[in-house]
Amino acid sequence: MSKLSLLQLLRICSPTLPIGSYAYSQGLETACHNEYVTDQESLNKWIKGLLKNSLEYLDIPIFSRLYDAHINQNNEDIRYWNDYVLASRETSELLLEDTQMGGALARLLLDLGIDESTYWKKNQCSLLTTFSLACTKWEIEKKIATQGLVWSWCENQVGIGVKLVPLGQTSGQLILSDLMQSIDNCVTSGLDIEDDLIGATCPGAVMASMQHEQQYTRLFRS
Repeated sequence: MSKLSLLQLLRICSPTLPIGSYAYSQGLETACHNEYVTDQESLNKWIKGLLKNSLEYLDIPIFSRLYDAHINQNNEDIRYWNDYVLASRETSELLLEDTQMGGALARLLLDLGIDESTYWKKNQCSLLTTFSLACTKWEIEKKIATQGLVWSWCENQVGIGVKLVPLGQTSGQLILSDLMQSIDNCVTSGLDIEDDLIGATCPGAVMASMQHEQQYTRLFRS
């Protein structure tokens, strides 16, 4: 992978990317409100649980298939896996987050000269769809791209937890340090998952997301 490709990956993984990832907590706000997450240890466990039981078995293998479909210019497969991942978002809040971020990235990529994002500017899409499109256009190697995607998600969840628990910034960095090996393991395993094993199993997080839609006071979007 070229140095320029690495810089492109750093750009689309940056928390400053204007796609609105900072606005959503994915149920973590309710988990803190209900005192499931109260300190550094419980936040670390919450993120690891989602990483293992959701991203490893859903987002990572579907990202891999979308990446391959973009490489092969297989529009049928791209639309299939895009629809598959959107159908797998269990709450209206999670679906709204995914489509809002996916559409925002599609508009940004079009401004950056990736004409293939025109279709997704007009049609409902997952962040995985447009993120994988960007990675293939900028020649970012698939495993490294996947690590970047998962790192970005973990960093966002840690940042949310630091605000909500609340925790110090050092605690956030200690959690991220501990997550590094888990990220690498989940990416390696997730890229090898077969089609019939794809699917998330996180009922607690789903219930938290559902409750968050009706939570009286909240910092994050519902």
